[in-house]
Amino acid sequence: MSCASLKGEKMDKKVIPTVLTDTIESLEEQVSRVESFVDYVQVDYVDGYFAPELTCCEAKLIREVEFLTALEVHLMVEEPIMQVKDWYKAGADRIIGHIEEMEDQQEFVAAVTGLGIEVGLALKLTTPLEDLDHSIVDGLDVVLLMAHEVGVQKAPFDDMVLPKIKGLRERYPNLNIEVDGGVNHDTISKVLDAGANLFAVGSDIFGDDDPRESYEELVKLIT
Repeated sequence: MSCASLKGEKMDKKVIPTVLTDTIESLEEQVSRVESFVDYVQVDYVDGYFAPELTCCEAKLIREVEFLTALEVHLMVEEPIMQVKDWYKAGADRIIGHIEEMEDQQEFVAAVTGLGIEVGLALKLTTPLEDLDHSIVDGLDVVLLMAHEVGVQKAPFDDMVLPKIKGLRERYPNLNIEVDGGVNHDTISKVLDAGANLFAVGSDIFGDDDPRESYEELVKLIT
């Protein structure tokens, strides 16, 4: 469970270390490498149905871990509303679910906010912005846009996401827009220029011998 908070000002620019792994031991090891110097980490959970890869870890396993940083959970699962309470009990400070797997986006948002934690909606790379329930966007803590196919580590960044970022920023000037997938030292600047303010980065941080140095270099690129 986490013992920190995600609360902050909207439109803060932040780099978010993102963990996608297949064992609880690996997850704990990766988080331990960054938790002393980041505000929060994102844990990607893929159920093997929404995307072909099955990743660690179920909420009941996360519940046994004490994180020193706040926890954002990106649910790449079928029926994400069914997992909301479990992830809340596991210590999630923010839960993000994919709209492609929701019967009712408003119901999902209400289920998360009703527990007193932050909520976000996510869109796959090919999902148009028109599929987002715009009547509830102003009440969201974040909208996450995928920049490559879900659940695939080290897949290349796809520029298809850039006009989506721009369109979302034009419509919602004060919205937290997070981009996930292929964000690294080479691509982060164009994500920033398109209008995003939250940058989920995995391999470029955890694949470095010195994750803190890599993280700080990325932060410099967005400030």
